Amino acid sequence: MGFDSNHLLIYSMLYIHYKNMFLKNEKIKITVSELSMYFSCARKLYYSCRGHEQFHSSSLSYMEHLVLKEVAMKYSDVLKSSSSKDDVLSTDFDSLLLQTMGDLTIIYPDEVSGFTQEEMSELAETVGSYMAGIQQSLSEQVEDPEISRIANLISSSDNEPYLHSEKLNVTGVPYRLLSIDGSFVPVIIKTSKAPENGVWNNDRLHVTSFAMLAEETHGVPIKSAVVIYAKSGNFRKLNIHSNDRRQVLKAIGRARKIKDGKMPDKTESALCASCEFTEMCNVKASLASKLL
Repeated sequence: MGFDSNHLLIYSMLYIHYKNMFLKNEKIKITVSELSMYFSCARKLYYSCRGHEQFHSSSLSYMEHLVLKEVAMKYSDVLKSSSSKDDVLSTDFDSLLLQTMGDLTIIYPDEVSGFTQEEMSELAETVGSYMAGIQQSLSEQVEDPEISRIANLISSSDNEPYLHSEKLNVTGVPYRLLSIDGSFVPVIIKTSKAPENGVWNNDRLHVTSFAMLAEETHGVPIKSAVVIYAKSGNFRKLNIHSNDRRQVLKAIGRARKIKDGKMPDKTESALCASCEFTEMCNVKASLASKLL
């Protein structure tokens, strides 16, 4: 069966339509923060892109996240200034936390302004309950030559580099990008506890995203990265594999579709109960799409 002019016109219009859809999708910029949200839950990204806050700035859980992040930034200094396990164990972590709490009003004035003194004291007590475990964990890592080298490099730098990939149209800012042995090692801070071994899969993909951006920026292969777990005081180095990169590429494409309006399927996990979007997420997808 041959094609007449009408068939050719229809196929041409369809081709142009799908090509335009593809190009539109490709133009949508993605940030590594959005990818991190996608790795955690695709629907979180959907709601966040439509004006709903992932964290409420007046919530104690969000403030705990900020405090742990600031505390974790001091871990490298503790390790750098210590030469033995005893040195770390003799460090005054109560003063370290007290200093961090004092710095909050300067670093996050808007967020802190919504809290009473009693709430800030409760926050300090909560984070303070993690300090003994953090101190013990750091003391066990201080004599590891690789961790010590990483800590020294982090402590000697205060640069949070802006990374941008023209090829992927993705941007992001890691906590640090260390120059080691002719290559680079991206470093991120996560305010959760570390798993028993290695890193959580979402964190692996998060830091791999930075590695892919840095590779394009600097033109060298990046084979490893570091995740600092704030709540447990762990420095975890990981190797980046081809499958990690493959998963990140898939995530970029899916995240673009979500930003463009496609609601992802709902997935159930143990984190759903405490999710800030639970109420919205329980609405059927078709109805939610109309409402949002």
